[in-house]
Amino acid sequence: MKIEIIALLIGFVFSCSGSAQEVNFNIDQSSWEEDFVFLKKKVEKMVPQYKNDTNKKAFDNIYEIISSSEMGNQKEEVVFALQRLLNTLNDEGCNVPLFQKGVDLKILPIKTYWFNDGLYILDASNGYKEIIDKQIVKINNINIQDVFNTIKPVLNADNDYYKKYLFQAYGLIPSLLKTVDLGTSNDEVTLEFASGEIKTIESGSIESYSALSRGLANDEFFSASNTTHVKENYWFEYIPKTKTLFVQLQHISNNDSGDSFSDFVKSIETILAKNKTTKVIVDVRYGGGGNGFKLKPLTDALRDSKNINQRGRLFVLTSNATRGTLLELASILKQNTKAVIVGEPTAEGANTVGDIKYITLPNSGLKVSLTHKLWPTSWNENSSTVLLPDEKVVYNYTDRRKHKDPWLFLVDNYTVTKEQNAISDDLKSKLIGTYKIEDRKVSIVENNGRLFLTMKRRMKSFFEISTELYFLSEGTLSTDINDVFLKYNMEDSNQLKLTALKWKDLNLKVQ
Repeated sequence: MKIEIIALLIGFVFSCSGSAQEVNFNIDQSSWEEDFVFLKKKVEKMVPQYKNDTNKKAFDNIYEIISSSEMGNQKEEVVFALQRLLNTLNDEGCNVPLFQKGVDLKILPIKTYWFNDGLYILDASNGYKEIIDKQIVKINNINIQDVFNTIKPVLNADNDYYKKYLFQAYGLIPSLLKTVDLGTSNDEVTLEFASGEIKTIESGSIESYSALSRGLANDEFFSASNTTHVKENYWFEYIPKTKTLFVQLQHISNNDSGDSFSDFVKSIETILAKNKTTKVIVDVRYGGGGNGFKLKPLTDALRDSKNINQRGRLFVLTSNATRGTLLELASILKQNTKAVIVGEPTAEGANTVGDIKYITLPNSGLKVSLTHKLWPTSWNENSSTVLLPDEKVVYNYTDRRKHKDPWLFLVDNYTVTKEQNAISDDLKSKLIGTYKIEDRKVSIVENNGRLFLTMKRRMKSFFEISTELYFLSEGTLSTDINDVFLKYNMEDSNQLKLTALKWKDLNLKVQ
């Protein structure tokens, strides 16, 4: 998670700043109004989520208030007003990078994590080491949950799971708390701990914050071999004793040294080809981003492995921070293999992952991040903003303190209990064929006596399906995807007619 949240806070601005102008908050009202008009036009033209009627209405309403307000030169008020405006789009890619040059907001030099049983301090800079492992119950004498609820409108995210994750950093910014009337200082915050102790913490630079570590379960580390993998975008380890391949991915781009991602995947393919591996664990808890087109060789290798693509042999670990390309990976594996998703609800949904561009407001020079293209891994009608796990993990502070990984505990103790009913030969022969769903060609094909619902991806798309079909009841077939069913009718002529694909909350007509 270190890579993910710091990258979000800094916003990768420095990689695209070059000779860009300095941010200037000392401009007159007409100049601010020109900047707001410029931003609105960019949002209307670029951001896919603006096309959603609910988002559009909310954005336009807040825009009317902000654009007609006297902005002045208080950078905190301007920045968080824009954050509130962009948050109406329900897209974490639309935000104001808070630590760009010229804004330079301060943050407390502590690292926190919101466990199932509370918000704890896991690391702190020199001078505050004594508060490590303490639980925060109040910020500036206000209950922690009330603080979260108050600043939610300026936390740019697709769902509340990711908002709570972002709070671990945004809730430590004194100027943000002051702007929403939860504090009186731009430089310090008073924390109250579960013990009753009260401590005032002075803010520092983003660099002091970034140097700290949460030390979460197997983050850039593998407890089974006591091996560190700091600053590695991807790595794997094989455990001969249990014949388990553990693969962690934090960013889908080449490592600074060692194998390229392509060669990394080839190494995995070589291991799978030996058929000595009985379990593969794909860990996507701690990162996001990268090139989604690099994923297909990996997802194909896992799909095509007869030894691994079985119930109870392939697992994907997720968290509230799983987003971007890693969310795409989890979604693709769920729809094309028998993978079991183990963990927490994700930061994004199957259709809300997108590419971003940075724009610069012409008068103030303030940089803004906007999503300009979505990369769906589901049907267009699927508006869910989260991927739910098959097996939910509860992560408590005591787990971290005792160096326990509840994700791996659940995987190690997972047993296949539900038997699926085979489809009769007579029904198979009637089902095999090609159909059309939502202008997409889908097929039911037989492979080694088993039936699969398949759909190939289109150009510049990650949405594909390869899921086995089972007999659930007369007129209904189940799949390896939770809450996805195929409906059919038997007509008087003993001909079978597919009628609908029930995909979560969607009822898609089959032609």
